[in-house]
Amino acid sequence: MPHTLQPGGKGTFTIDVASDVVISGQREWIAVTFPDGVTFPEGGVVRYIADGTKINDVLQFTWDPHSRQLRFQSELHLNDGTRRQNGFYSIDVQARPDAAPGLRKLANAIEIAGVKADVEFEIVSPRPAENLIKNGGFGDVPFKPDGKWTPNQGVLYARKAAALDWWSVGTYQGKGVWAPSRTGAPGELVDVINGDADGHFPEDKERPFAAGENIVDVNGANTCGYIEQAVTVTAGTWYELSFHTGYHLVKDDPTGPTYLHTDVRYGEAGAETVLVEEDYVQYYTGKNGISSQDPGKKLNKPGWRKRRLRFLVPDGVSQVTVRFANPGPSGFNPELFANPGGSNGMLVAHVGLVPSAPDPYAARR
Repeated sequence: MPHTLQPGGKGTFTIDVASDVVISGQREWIAVTFPDGVTFPEGGVVRYIADGTKINDVLQFTWDPHSRQLRFQSELHLNDGTRRQNGFYSIDVQARPDAAPGLRKLANAIEIAGVKADVEFEIVSPRPAENLIKNGGFGDVPFKPDGKWTPNQGVLYARKAAALDWWSVGTYQGKGVWAPSRTGAPGELVDVINGDADGHFPEDKERPFAAGENIVDVNGANTCGYIEQAVTVTAGTWYELSFHTGYHLVKDDPTGPTYLHTDVRYGEAGAETVLVEEDYVQYYTGKNGISSQDPGKKLNKPGWRKRRLRFLVPDGVSQVTVRFANPGPSGFNPELFANPGGSNGMLVAHVGLVPSAPDPYAARR
């Protein structure tokens, strides 16, 4: 059975030496050649281990990265009645980070006292962590009984969506007032755009886009719209929020930028604590998008960009809220009324939230 590794992942594999003859202390060279994509890791160790006798010896070795060959010497103890008899060798190994998934088999890769054997490694794609955001691709869009995707300005919109499952929607009205949709329907507070028809999504190797993912335009019908979702998390754990942003597809004035405010927070409304927030500005990237409804019409190119925000959940916190909002030119200044200022909202797509390594720059802030 092959030894299994993920790209960049470390592990160990074992070599068992078996024979019907008695060998007591005969010193032999052992050579192991690793197949392509597999290497001996920096700081790696070679050991001789005898089960049940607490023998766990670290052996000296030489490693040639060009030939991918590991060599070491060891005394063979086979059926000799000593505490060291019939042990095995444990060798550290690592898949190269750029190794493509697949089976790696190398004939005659292990040689001990003239006897040769094959090695097999299988490099498997890492299993992505579960996305804690529900409906992160905005694919679950229940329509009203008479609703369906509707063409508008060359783009398919969900004008009569009854809801955007798992997401709450609303508008920022200024002076610190956030007003949720009374019915829960997006209405014209935010726009939902058909991603299969008009997304032209980029490749994402970490978490590939799936068929049926859609787009949220936080501008709506000239509104400071927002979407948000409450997520269950674990205190003391780091998380990464990832998402893609794009320029407005049908913005009439390409000289104007688009805006997005993103934050993660916890606590009761009116007394919330922000864990992480960021304001984004995205500019016109050209009018060479293709309209799904009118082949002769050119749309603004979204210029999709992947964004990441990392945060640490404090002790005692078990739920956070993720929000995407159109701040408009006036932002969320509590002294000012909201000002959408035209079609200034940004596009949001492909939202994910997974556990993460700590932010290396957090201590410097």
